[in-house]
Amino acid sequence: MKTPLFFFLGFFLLGCTKELKYTKEQLYSKALKADSSTSFILPKNLSDGVQCTEYTEGCVAGHNVQVQKLDFIAVEFLNEAQAKHAAKKVRGYYSRNWLFDDVAGEPILERFVTEHLEAKKP
Repeated sequence: MKTPLFFFLGFFLLGCTKELKYTKEQLYSKALKADSSTSFILPKNLSDGVQCTEYTEGCVAGHNVQVQKLDFIAVEFLNEAQAKHAAKKVRGYYSRNWLFDDVAGEPILERFVTEHLEAKKP
């Protein structure tokens, strides 16, 4: 009797695993711990900001980020699969539910997102 109950509980717990995501605040905190120069750059007006229409489905918001006077774009998605798909399209990096664009080809930014934000190429 214990064996079927054990398997039922195991399947139930596996089915309830939660997808890992970063909130904007968690991502910023992680970036700030790695480099105190990290900042989110506010656009001068709404039309100057990062537009979700430039990215694939599932985009929540886009942000301009500056690290060591170098800029890149961080885009939040609803889930990791959407961030990974977007990263493939723009040849960027992703970590959990975030896409990092305009990083490729810039060694300082590539090292920053891979080492400190745990980003990877899709």
